[in-house]
Amino acid sequence: MEFDYALLAKYLIGDLSREELEEVMKWRDLSADNETVFSEVLRLRLSWNAAKYADSERINMALEKINTRINRTKRFRIARSFLKYAAVILLLVSFSSVGWDYLKPETYVTIALGDSEGVKKVTLDDGSVVWLRGNSVLRIPQSFSAANRAVSLQGEAFFDIAKNAKSLFIVVTDYVKVEVYGTSFNINVNAENKSVETVLVRGSISLQNLNGKKILEMNPGERVAYSWDENTYFTDHVDVNVCATWRFNQLVFENTTLREIANQLSIKYNVNVNIESLKLAQRKFRCVINEDERLPDVLEQLC
Repeated sequence: MEFDYALLAKYLIGDLSREELEEVMKWRDLSADNETVFSEVLRLRLSWNAAKYADSERINMALEKINTRINRTKRFRIARSFLKYAAVILLLVSFSSVGWDYLKPETYVTIALGDSEGVKKVTLDDGSVVWLRGNSVLRIPQSFSAANRAVSLQGEAFFDIAKNAKSLFIVVTDYVKVEVYGTSFNINVNAENKSVETVLVRGSISLQNLNGKKILEMNPGERVAYSWDENTYFTDHVDVNVCATWRFNQLVFENTTLREIANQLSIKYNVNVNIESLKLAQRKFRCVINEDERLPDVLEQLC
């Protein structure tokens, strides 16, 4: 049965039924070429403007300029009812630089925190709340589109996502994508190790590679560490209340060796904390340290 490429147009605007989405996924997995085209469609969908720049005047101009560039055997047979999205699909197939002039990205806002900065709370356009940790970068659009909500992250952040039945929320990193509806989760991107650690507090999320192919779905209480270099992941269960407390300006240690605690204190207070006893260094502790506590008070508490 011949694939209906109009489904790709519907995917751009988030208008697919479950059955249609399954059909698109099956088509994507048939060949490497299909996966490449689907990746471009997904990337365009994340660029927010598939519908915004698809007015009739732009489409006519785009079609006139690119029709001569497209091999006739590769043209998609798209229903006329989807004409306002046809130019978008044709541009994807032709990879024409001319066509991208009509798909300009929206204005983005970048929030960057330095090493010495604490936690910054950010409320997004849809009501979602993000806590951004020091030495992290969050890139968000000035406003979300009706069909999609996406942000990009470097570093660590905690997300409490407002539920929206008509629109997915996507967090894009350099190594993995996180697709959610109404969910709370923590995500930590380690650029040095090219890895991403995700902890799900509430709801459900799907981890995907950069081509949009699902890696796995997570359940509350799970932590997944994904390695981009090896394309592998490790899953375990954690105390989510401990993993996300940094957003309240607290350092929480749960069954942590004194050596690990000392290393964290060395970074926080910019001092060298040495433990002479190897036995004591391996002893495990459970404690909470407020960000504004002085080092002498913390050391006294540990004693």
